[in-house]
Amino acid sequence: DQIQKEVWTGNDEGDKIDVHRALSDNDEGSHIADAILTTRSREQAQHLDFAILYRTNAQSRAFEEQLRKRNIPYRIYGGLSFYQRKEIKDLIAYFRLTDNPADDESFKRVVNYPARGIGKTTMDRLTVAAAHHECALWEVLQDPLRKPEDLKGAAWGKLQDFATMIQGFATRLDTANAFDLGHHIAQHTGLLRELHKDKTPEGVARYENVEELLAGMKEFSDEVDPANPDAIRTMGDFLVDVALLTDADQDDGDDDKVSLMTIHAAKGLEYPYVYVVGLEENLFPSQMALNTREELEEERRLFYVALTRAEKKATLS
Repeated sequence: DQIQKEVWTGNDEGDKIDVHRALSDNDEGSHIADAILTTRSREQAQHLDFAILYRTNAQSRAFEEQLRKRNIPYRIYGGLSFYQRKEIKDLIAYFRLTDNPADDESFKRVVNYPARGIGKTTMDRLTVAAAHHECALWEVLQDPLRKPEDLKGAAWGKLQDFATMIQGFATRLDTANAFDLGHHIAQHTGLLRELHKDKTPEGVARYENVEELLAGMKEFSDEVDPANPDAIRTMGDFLVDVALLTDADQDDGDDDKVSLMTIHAAKGLEYPYVYVVGLEENLFPSQMALNTREELEEERRLFYVALTRAEKKATLS
């Protein structure tokens, strides 16, 4: 369905397109982050000369992690940083609470998500009791002497059920690897089920984000420590790793940053160095687009958009 046109450039002949085949998304992120470092020093380029383009927002995780590990500043256009998305913060709050029940922020975030009938009044009474006894919310649930007078029957029972569920997760902290426990928590809290029910495009994207987080945990858990090959990488290890990634999300007004965005968001923009990532069957071209020829042609047009954002060099991976 191409409209015939004469495509030309007034530029000098540039580099050929680079194609890189990675073993995993983390490997892909690592390769591209290293390539940006190398190109910057070799070409005296600035961070803002680089863009990483992907088909869906969920793909940003691997690239964000690898850029941060190398202190390369970046900005996400048209979306939130991976670890700032609500569904990711919700699941990580469950992880943190499992690892440290005294984490009141995480407790408040997930005690009634997915909804389990623990309302604002119940939480207010629990908070007052915790303040009175100068202890964490969790400790009020664990000590009958601290139980508030005005918390009775069903409301108290629901809080106890929640506490029992978290304690169940905590029994596996030292024996399960981060992925196994993370997947168990995502399923047994009802969080995956809750997200799966929402079939809107936004709902599907949220579900994909959680799947991406779990995929990252799988890779994290499968990495072997050469110094201690038999050691399992636990939820505690994963949370230490993630803490570094969630702290750096403030925008400081500095524009010299690598741009990360979906190809849709890149229309009309140009960068000297462009990395088009995730070029694999069912991702780009998207699984949604394999039904009809028209949809596949739309993916092809989208790829043309991605490729023509590059002024000097394009890399496909």
